[in-house]
Amino acid sequence: HNIEGRPVWKPLHLQPVFKDCLYFTHEENRSVSDELFAQGVCLPSGSSLTEEEQDKVIQVMRSILI
Repeated sequence: HNIEGRPVWKPLHLQPVFKDCLYFTHEENRSVSDELFAQGVCLPSGSSLTEEEQDKVIQVMRSILI
């Protein structure tokens, strides 16, 4: 469908520079940010996206998900 998709940004607590920082999960033994990182996808969303391009992304995602 020629729509760029990328993984979501890696949570800060998983990045090497923050490895020694304190991190609190949302619930005991559950991290929402880890779940989003494992399952999420970034779709085109820039401010230069035309309405036509937005509609194309929406139509393709609806055809996949519905």
